[in-house]
Amino acid sequence: MQEHGARILRGAALPAAVIGALAVVLSALFAGGSGALGSAFAVAIVLACFGLGQWAVIAITRRNEDLFLAANLVGFVVKMVILGIVLVTLGRSPLIEDLSSNAFVYSALAVVLGWLGGQTWATSRAKILHVQPDEDAERT
Repeated sequence: MQEHGARILRGAALPAAVIGALAVVLSALFAGGSGALGSAFAVAIVLACFGLGQWAVIAITRRNEDLFLAANLVGFVVKMVILGIVLVTLGRSPLIEDLSSNAFVYSALAVVLGWLGGQTWATSRAKILHVQPDEDAERT
């Protein structure tokens, strides 16, 4: 699993970043400067949260591959809690009033879906063994 971690991270982050850049441009066209700022803020939050989560899973599985599922489940829960806290905090903040909430929401959704799609595609192409072959069986 160790050698596949960076490939999966790149496979998820690149499409999400491209979708994020497109979302910022579209938000700027449809909602002006406040839309572009809201969209850029959403893209930054989602990429940071998902990127750090994937990095943590890679770091944990380098130490113990048996913790892969547990690390992903805990990482997902932590990601959702952090995103929830950030969104609730931002919703009550006067700093966010100038930003377009629609651009924020739709951009965040698009980047999350792009990340998950890229991660799914990269994982399906990684050819990770689900069962480690026995060394004795390999010799025969």
